[in-house]
Amino acid sequence: MDANVSERISLRFLRHIVATPEGRAYLLTQVADAEGSDEGAIFDHLLAKVDDAELRRLVKRHADDETRHAALFRARVDAQGVTPPTVPGTLKILPRISATLDGVLSGGIETHRDIMNAYLLLQVIEERAVTRFPLFEKAFRPVDPETADTFVAVAKDEERHLKYCHAIARRYAPDEATHASTLARYRNAEASVFTETSALNMSHILSHGLVRLTGAQRLAWTAFGALLRNTRAQARTRYWADAPVAA
Repeated sequence: MDANVSERISLRFLRHIVATPEGRAYLLTQVADAEGSDEGAIFDHLLAKVDDAELRRLVKRHADDETRHAALFRARVDAQGVTPPTVPGTLKILPRISATLDGVLSGGIETHRDIMNAYLLLQVIEERAVTRFPLFEKAFRPVDPETADTFVAVAKDEERHLKYCHAIARRYAPDEATHASTLARYRNAEASVFTETSALNMSHILSHGLVRLTGAQRLAWTAFGALLRNTRAQARTRYWADAPVAA
């Protein structure tokens, strides 16, 4: 799926979600989980294995930033004035990507190539965040300007994190060809998982009353979710142009 088309469709549905405090709390809980616990385990392993002092400093700063981001988003969840929702574990994207890549993180981080793999995985996650956060900012701006401002501030950090990903993954890659082919494969996996999980997430939101829709709107979004589940479409980020796509 073309990145511009994907973003326009996403923004339309996001505006439905943020129209209710329950929807806002759910979306922000998802983002807080992704920024905190989902990535935290990777950083713990990396800090134990990265041997270059300067790069270790970057990993530590990256980890601290994500912990701070999670706290910022949880504060915005609390500001919605509703009971924080539970996000099903099946909708967490990072574990699903790892599973798609034959459990790339399941064996821990032991070798230089493992470090490269971990940071390329973080890179495709950060690429998605940099793509999505401006959409979240646009959706939140009319209804919750403070949360919109939070997305703007965090997005600036995520742009910087991409530079860390580039530097660290290349430092530990065995060669440029391996780096390029692995990145292409991870982008391919992330786009497929993101699209599949988006459909599941849409179904969860619709079935749990987190949006207020007319009957026609509900039918239309339900049909779109079914289309995502039943096709091999991929919601690609603009970063795909940086490298060839793995077959």
